[in-house]
Formats: sequence, structure tokens, C-alpha cells
Amino acid sequence: MTKKVEKRSYGVDVSSFQGTDLSSMARSGAKFAIVKTSEGLDYKNPKAQAQVESAKANNMMVSGYHYARFSNNTNVAVQEGNYAVSSAKQVGIEPGSYLACDYEQGSGNETGGNREDNTTAILKFLEVIVSAGYRPLLYSGAALMKNKINTARILEKCPNCLWVAAYPYKGATNTPNFNYFPSMEGVIIWQFTDNWRGMDVDGNINLLELETNGSASQPAKVPVESTSWIDNFGDKWGKEDSTFITDRPINLRKGAKLTSDIITTLPAGSVIKYDAYSRHDGYVWIRQPRANNQYGYLVCRQGNTPWGTFK
Repeated sequence: MTKKVEKRSYGVDVSSFQGTDLSSMARSGAKFAIVKTSEGLDYKNPKAQAQVESAKANNMMVSGYHYARFSNNTNVAVQEGNYAVSSAKQVGIEPGSYLACDYEQGSGNETGGNREDNTTAILKFLEVIVSAGYRPLLYSGAALMKNKINTARILEKCPNCLWVAAYPYKGATNTPNFNYFPSMEGVIIWQFTDNWRGMDVDGNINLLELETNGSASQPAKVPVESTSWIDNFGDKWGKEDSTFITDRPINLRKGAKLTSDIITTLPAGSVIKYDAYSRHDGYVWIRQPRANNQYGYLVCRQGNTPWGTFK
């Protein structure tokens, strides 16, 4: 049966550290629950089945996650993928549901190795769960995703599959501060707090619609030829291949927000080849393709005043 959760809905992720009754989370507005099912090759969450049943009873979309210990070993990644699939099925998380690889430093997992080797191992894990009919997610902190995982390679195989953790401080948080959202492509879920509404449970918000359908499928890749699209912030972009020449210093950023991290400051006279534009928040932004399928973003116009010339 198909189940959908509209974008900008709240959800929680739970493990053995939480109880088995998720009704208070549902009453507080959680529309989905991601339950830890397994870890490595020898651990299963003893509360998982009860947590899954409680989430279903409270009309929450149920997904699962597996804490990886394979580091960058592809053979072990395949074994853990199979273990994650069997563990999810045992507790009632059916194929067609989301199943995440939780890839972090610690508890037997070493992320300090080669970035590409880490990525290859993660992809091997995800291939196993996709082959079993699950929708793939990759969970980690923003810094680790940016520095130790080649997310462009992940997204090429599994579009819009990133579940990223990023929050500025500990303490009870009710709603996400989007000024702190990490500037990344392909994010479907953002974990914005480790203490949602004071319930000692991680709080999440989905930036794209979630859908489970009980069939062996994965999210469709959005064609790169699309002439327009909506990004994770809800801003509309249009396809346009052209050149912009700055007439003043302009910050090149990792995202199309004034709060996004600065990559560099472009001097006056910089020639920027861009492939898309967006008008929002009083500015016109353009997108510059960069190495490794990454992008830079800069303002080219404030209101109707251009900050350079187009050719």
C-alpha cells in the first residue's frame, strides 16, 4: 500500500535508547519514524519490532536504519547490507520502505580512510538494499559527508537519498532553523536536533515528499534536461546556459542563500559560466558548475539592479 508524507513534515529516529511507545511523538506532530534495526553483523535492536508496531499504530510512515561498521571494506559492506535487509524484514519493515545506511565515526566504524574507498563501500551496501526492494538513504553528519564521502557518486546512483545531521547546539528544539541548513545537493531529510520538543529523541524534517509503496523500486532520477525545478528550500530554478561578468566583488557560496558558506570572493571582472538561475528573497542567483558535480552560487542582481553584465 502506498503511503506518502508531504514535504516539510516532522519525523523522529529511534533506537534502543528510546521507549517502545511512540504515541507521544505522533501526538507532537511526527509523521514518520526511522527505527534502528541493526548494527554491524551481530546486533539487532531488541525494541525495533515494538517501535515499528507502535509507529504503524499511530499512522506514522515507518523506515529503518542500520549502523555501519564496514568502514571502507566492500566485502563486509555487502555482508552488512544483507544483514540489514533480513533484520528489517524480521521487524516488519517491508520492501518498498526506506532503509538507511548510518555511516559515522565510532562504535567500530572507521571513516578516516580514503574518501573514494569509503564511498565505494557505501555504494556496495546501498546496492544490496536496493536489490532487495528497499529505498536507499545515507545518513551522516554534514562535515563527514562533505569531507569523507563523495556524495556526487552516491547521488548518481541513488538520487535525493541524503539524510544529513546538522545542528548548532544541544538542547530542546521545536522547529528547524533553516539559516543553519547545510548547503548540500540531494538532501531528502534533515536531522536538525537531538532533542525534539524536549523528548530526548532526534528531530527530523523531510525536504522532499516521502513515499513508500511496498514495491521493489527506488526514487526516480530527475532528468538533468528539466527546464525548471524546485530546490530543497522551495525556490524555483530555471535552466539557462550563459555567461556573467561581475562588476564588483561578489561572494561565491555553497548555496543560494546569504547564510550559505562562502567558497571564495570573486573579484570584479570575473567571468562566470552558469547553467541555471533563480529569483528569490529579493535577489537573482545563478549557479556555476564546478568540479566533481558540485556547484557554486552567486548573486547577479539585487532587485532589478544587475551586479555585472551578461553575454
